[in-house]
Amino acid sequence: MRKNYTIKIKYTLFYLFIAILLGVLPAAAQTTTTVDSLPLKRIHLKPTTDFDQRFSYIDNKAINIWGYRIGVVVDDKYKVGIGGYMTEQETEGIIVDEAGTPQNKLKKSLYFGTVYFEPFLFRKKRWEMSLLFELGYGNAILDSTDILKSGTQTKTKTELFIPAGLGVSVNFIIPEIKGLHFLTYMGLNAMVGVRGTVFNSNPNNNYNGLFWSVGTAIFIDKIFTDIKLGKKRKV
Repeated sequence: MRKNYTIKIKYTLFYLFIAILLGVLPAAAQTTTTVDSLPLKRIHLKPTTDFDQRFSYIDNKAINIWGYRIGVVVDDKYKVGIGGYMTEQETEGIIVDEAGTPQNKLKKSLYFGTVYFEPFLFRKKRWEMSLLFELGYGNAILDSTDILKSGTQTKTKTELFIPAGLGVSVNFIIPEIKGLHFLTYMGLNAMVGVRGTVFNSNPNNNYNGLFWSVGTAIFIDKIFTDIKLGKKRKV
């Protein structure tokens, strides 16, 4: 009972941190504070979001880590936000009968959220590169199913899981073709990095390793930049 209570407290603190993060940043963009009668520079925020499908290996088997991120671009210098991820991996044949028929199945599942910080190394008209720092919080779930003469029996074990990651991300932005400016809002993304666990109550999850991804990208922040520039031209 004490363990469940502790986990609930940790979840509450984590969600409270995210709420503060998402609440304070937009508020900062709406106000200009002063120190000794000198105005501070206004913080400019633009929304950003993207699918984040990562490829990797766990226990020498290929897996997909499915995710989605939302956040803001701050002063065109860095991104900050949150993400959610999940992956599942099934194995069988750990226990077999005399005929070689699998009598046991294991299913490992990871569900976790992350807070990420992504500073840009450079931003060009067609290329941009950034570093990725992330820290997560979630659960590692192990479902063990035994095939018995009387039927199947499944046991579920849930453990605390706190991952971290470091990576490099590169974006290619499609150029405008024959006046089709909307093409510049799309492009390709490639990312490679390493992941590990800050805390893992079950080391057998074997989460530590490399990850990489290649996919399409939509640059919502560039849409907002064009909208803002369009308003300025009309003034």
